[in-house]
Amino acid sequence: MSEEKLTLGEYFRSEREKRGLELKEIEERTKIPQTLIFLEENQLDMLPPRTFLRGFLRVISREFNFDEEELLAHLEETLASHETINKQVKEPSYRAKPVMPMIVLVAAAALIVIVLFVFSLRQCTRDPLEDKKTGAWIPAPVYACVETGDRVFS
Repeated sequence: MSEEKLTLGEYFRSEREKRGLELKEIEERTKIPQTLIFLEENQLDMLPPRTFLRGFLRVISREFNFDEEELLAHLEETLASHETINKQVKEPSYRAKPVMPMIVLVAAAALIVIVLFVFSLRQCTRDPLEDKKTGAWIPAPVYACVETGDRVFS
């Protein structure tokens, strides 16, 4: 396999192995987390954004005498080919839809229904009637609104 065709992960692994370095050693000295494992395995979707990768590769190249320009060139080639592949195969987005607008709409609808209900109750309530025989107060029935032509929401 020629070096021109190597991905960044393959190139990084070959350079690391030429120097007899273990991933653990690089991680400990540079304080770079699991990113290097994803890098070597070409799991580009698991890698941080390009800016961070460039910074990580610069730190590694300075700390372990890697060719910085070569590493960055492989990075750009690998990311460019990955972006081309992703454009050709459009994967559906599984991002969650924003929930807040839906909650606001439901709350507004519920508030409107409550206001209408309370308004209709106030319109339809009548003063209680006094029973002439017993003298007790009898609440006016709700159907009194219908008899007088007031609106009732049911």
